[in-house]
This record gives sequence, structure tokens and C-alpha cells, in this order.
Amino acid sequence: MKKLRLDIPKTKAELPALIVMFLIVFFGWGAHNHIFGYLGGAVWAVITVPILLVVYNKRKGDYFVEADENGIGWRQHFFSRYNYIPWNYLQRIDYLEYEINFMLKETAQVVSFALSGLSDEQADQLKDYISDAIKNHIESDKNMK
Repeated sequence: MKKLRLDIPKTKAELPALIVMFLIVFFGWGAHNHIFGYLGGAVWAVITVPILLVVYNKRKGDYFVEADENGIGWRQHFFSRYNYIPWNYLQRIDYLEYEINFMLKETAQVVSFALSGLSDEQADQLKDYISDAIKNHIESDKNMK
């Protein structure tokens, strides 16, 4: 089975983080400027802007979803980390309108994959690929027994 890789646009993945960082700088600057005057606002900006730039450069990267015959992995947005789930760890998959929920066998934990970063065509392509991969995985387990 061929590997599927769908890229998530950086604008969809990083824009919420950039808005949050802007709000932290702006409201922190406003509060310090109001309490301590112009010097307090300037000190806040001089300290927080480089820190947030370092955090941004450290956390940015590729945003994608990959699926193959072994499992599915993804990194969705700026605040997320890479997740990988092998097919044999799955108990149930629920296809919802805006997300896909993966229920794990041993813990019954539900891991959600939001479809907001993908286009409708990509989301349909991913759902079809997951269904086919699960069918192939079940068939290969039956043949092994």
C-alpha cells in the first residue's frame, strides 16, 4: 500500500500562535506602560519580543499527516507535537464532520485529529486511505492466523 502524505499550510498551522504572541506582547506592553510609564512598556517589549521569537523559531516546522501500512502520524499546528498511532493499537475510529477520533485499545483513550487544517478533498482522501489501510490490516491479521 502506498504511503499518503498531506501537507498542512503553514498559515493555518501558525497563525493562531502568532495572534497569541502578538496579544501577549501588546497587552503586557499596555499594562506595563500604564503602571510603570514608557520605560516599563519599553522594558516589557525588549524582554518579551526576543523570548517569543526564540520560542517561535524553536517550535515552527513542518505540519503534515502521514499514513502508511503501519499506522498514522501527524503534526497539526504550532502548539502540537508529533503523534503516531500504529493500526494495531486502534480499537475504533469515528469519522466526524470536523475531526477523526481514534480510540486506543488498552487505555480506551481517544486521540482526535482535527480536519480544519486540510481541505475537504484532502480530508476525504485521508478518510478513504484510513478505511483501506484498516481493511488491509485486518485481512493481513486473518491471514497470519
